[in-house]
Amino acid sequence: MRIHRITLTNYRGVDHAEVAFDEYGVTVIEGDNEAGKTSLVEALELLLDERFLDRSGHRRVKAVMPVHRDADPEVEAEVSTGPYRFVFAKRWGRSRMTTLDVSAPQREQLTGDEAHERVQSILSETLDTDLLRALQVRQGAELALPSFADTDLGAALDTAAGAVGENDSHDGIWQAITAERDMYWTSTGKRKTILTDSQRSVADAEADVASLTQQLAEVEADAERAARLASDAERLQELVVQAEEARDECQQQVNAAEDVEDELSRCESELERLETEAARAQADHQARTDLVDEEERYRQEAAELRAQAEQAAPALAAARRHHDEAEAAHRTAWKRFEQTQQASALADRDSEHLRQIIEARHLRARHERVVVAQEQLDAANAIIESIHLDSEDVAQIEAAQQVVIQAQAAADAGSATVATTGMSEVEVIVDGVALHMREGDEQVTDVVDSAEIVVPDSLKITVTAGNESRQLGSKLVEAEAALRVRCDETGVADLAEARDALARRHTASREHGQARDDIERDLDDLTVDDLASKAERLSARVAAYPNERTADVPLPPDHDTALRAALDLRDELKRRKATFESAVILLDSAQTALHGEEVDHAALAATIVAADNADASASQKLETARAQLPDAVFGQRVAAARETERAARSDRDAARTKLEELDIDSLRSRLSNAEQALKRARTALSQNHEDMRTLQISLDLRGEKGLGAQLDAACSKRDRCIAQDRSLRDRAEAAKLLHQVFERRRTEARQQYIAPFKQRIEQYGRIVYDTSFAVDVNDALAVSRRTLGGITLDVNQLSTGAQEQLGIIARLACASIVSPDGSGAPVILDDALGWSDPSRLERMGAAIADAGRDCQVVILTCTPGRYAHVGNARVVRMPSAASSEY
Repeated sequence: MRIHRITLTNYRGVDHAEVAFDEYGVTVIEGDNEAGKTSLVEALELLLDERFLDRSGHRRVKAVMPVHRDADPEVEAEVSTGPYRFVFAKRWGRSRMTTLDVSAPQREQLTGDEAHERVQSILSETLDTDLLRALQVRQGAELALPSFADTDLGAALDTAAGAVGENDSHDGIWQAITAERDMYWTSTGKRKTILTDSQRSVADAEADVASLTQQLAEVEADAERAARLASDAERLQELVVQAEEARDECQQQVNAAEDVEDELSRCESELERLETEAARAQADHQARTDLVDEEERYRQEAAELRAQAEQAAPALAAARRHHDEAEAAHRTAWKRFEQTQQASALADRDSEHLRQIIEARHLRARHERVVVAQEQLDAANAIIESIHLDSEDVAQIEAAQQVVIQAQAAADAGSATVATTGMSEVEVIVDGVALHMREGDEQVTDVVDSAEIVVPDSLKITVTAGNESRQLGSKLVEAEAALRVRCDETGVADLAEARDALARRHTASREHGQARDDIERDLDDLTVDDLASKAERLSARVAAYPNERTADVPLPPDHDTALRAALDLRDELKRRKATFESAVILLDSAQTALHGEEVDHAALAATIVAADNADASASQKLETARAQLPDAVFGQRVAAARETERAARSDRDAARTKLEELDIDSLRSRLSNAEQALKRARTALSQNHEDMRTLQISLDLRGEKGLGAQLDAACSKRDRCIAQDRSLRDRAEAAKLLHQVFERRRTEARQQYIAPFKQRIEQYGRIVYDTSFAVDVNDALAVSRRTLGGITLDVNQLSTGAQEQLGIIARLACASIVSPDGSGAPVILDDALGWSDPSRLERMGAAIADAGRDCQVVILTCTPGRYAHVGNARVVRMPSAASSEY
């Protein structure tokens, strides 16, 4: 296939563009981003795609509609493939159109669906679409090396290997062998349905024979079982009768034992009632005894409490005396402590007042120093701000001055000298400067460039220096001008003034730093205003204190005297405070002791009253109870209740002994077992009857089916299926063996014709790299490994740039093999080689140019310099577009 021309009209952002391509060689299409380069390849695919794409409603068609104007997109391409050459055009949208103009091998002109179907027919006849896709490198596509296993490259390699005549025959045999193999086996060697169905038929036939054989055996077994069931029926009937008799006997024994059990229950109830009455009589007797004991206990307690009160009276009196003494000592200690505390507070205030006098004097001195330092700081700032030069500026002026000195010395050394001597008194003008000369006066003038000496009204002499002197004079002028510029920039007249200004600036900087340090030291963390305010406030407090002080004690003469007095009073205050605190502790202890004695005395008195009241109450209760019932009656009631209780317990024990002898639990277990044995015997007899009825019905039904004849037919079918399966498996194994042998021979032959493809890749690769370049090509006609400089790597181990270069080289090799006669497909590179360095780009250009002699290569790029090394390329420049590139 060859692309000769593509024309786009109203295609996305492209108004109109037409590009012609060389049939052989390299065509480079350059254009800015969004110029429509990639749209050329996309438009060709859209033009040649399925028929429904000529409908404007399809999503791919909607995507190419122009967004900047109301128009229908249109694509036209001139293509040759095989013996055909045609111009195919489509327009989508409201005025859709499809036209085909075939110019070779014979003229054809078609429109609409017929045109589309004819193009599809031509392409299916002549074009390998897999090869067309494999030879393209698309913009933004994932990087991957191509595989040509399913393309026309195989046939072309057969031709290159010289096996054209045999290939068609071999392909036919191979296809027949593969078809025969594929009837029975998958490509991975697994059995197909025809074999599994045959095996399943054999298994089903054998299962039928086994099932019928089992059914006949089951009929015979059921007949024997029916005879056994008839024999068991009589035995089971006798077991039922025996079980009923045993059950009835056990029931009678259990009934007799339950009568004894009821008698025991009645005796236990009566005994429980009598025990309750005996306990109640005993409780009444104990309550009367407790009441007598309580009355006696309260009487003894009241007597004991009165004795304790008489013993505690002296301790209460002593506690009161001790409390009065402690309270008097506390009052004395408090009065002395209060007097000392007032004196100590006055001494502290006096000491603080005298300290504040000193502090106020210090604050005023600090403020005065800050004010002076601030004035020095402002003066230093004024000097620093008025001088606009630094050490570097002075160094530059010194350097410029040195250049002037050197230039002056050179000029003096190389310049002409004119000496003027007065012969009499005369006025002379030298370079415009009037000089009054007397007899004998001498004036020497160095002439760097030229000098003019004039004697008014008499003589004018012009002296001109030589070239060397003028050059030296020019350098001197330049040096002096540079010096003046340096001085003007810093605002000084000369070097001496600059040095003096720098010295004054350094002095001002030192004074500025010293003043700033003084201010920071005196201000500490305050501002100037804060410092002045603090001094004023402290001075005001100092002045107000003498008027506020009301004590009769005179003010100490100085701060040290006041401080010593305050410290002495503080020590005295500590001693007085300790004495007072001890008095407080003694008073608290005396109060606690007195309070304890008073509480104990009050509690004891209250207890005596309570004990007297309790004794009177207990005596009253006992007298009332005895009036109702004497004490002796309670003892008589307890004796009678205990005697009745002993008789009832004897009856209960006799009934319990009789019940234990009968062992009612064992009798009930025997009864339960007899009932279960009867139930099991009846169930077994009923199941025997049911089994005999079910078995007889089954025997009657199966006897009518003719199982023997069915078994004979099933055996015949099984033998037939086994023979057919054996024959089918023999054919399948033969087909597999033949395919394996032929495939091995075909692989050996394939390795021979892979060689031309490998050689062509290495031919182009050595242009890009060096003579050590080599590759391995697998059976899928894809590059698997690369060798360079003696190092072999898998392609997935290569860098991104190396993989991209190797992929393009493989496409060029494939295209050059399949395309010499105009067949095959073009190599299309869209914005490729972006990962390659400049030296590799130059060599890739040479490889592309070499391949272009045998095939068609189309390159799309927005970077023209990337393909400048493709020597035989024809460059087509696309105009810019306003819309996006696709």
